[in-house]
Amino acid sequence: MRHVEFRRLLEDNIALRVEFDSERGRIIHFVAQLECQFDDDETWIAVVRYDTAHGYAHRDTMHPHQREEKTRMTMQDYNEAFTMAVNDIVGRRREYYRRYETWLKK
Repeated sequence: MRHVEFRRLLEDNIALRVEFDSERGRIIHFVAQLECQFDDDETWIAVVRYDTAHGYAHRDTMHPHQREEKTRMTMQDYNEAFTMAVNDIVGRRREYYRRYETWLKK
């Protein structure tokens, strides 16, 4: 089994954290998480997380004042789900950042 883990800074206050295990080129477990800093605070906060915990691929949308919202991914092939998750986080990072920032102010 191969284990990969890394964190990539997308912007000064926005990062992508990735972790996955694979066997023979097939992903068997993954986490792709958007982490952000707000208001000059040095704390990194998980804003959106895709993972395979609980035995299926899903997205957790974090909220500062509520429990996270789980959304099951339509694709259950973990390679496809992982690729989609990373692309979604990278492509929509500013949208996710602004939404969470708005929730913080409520």
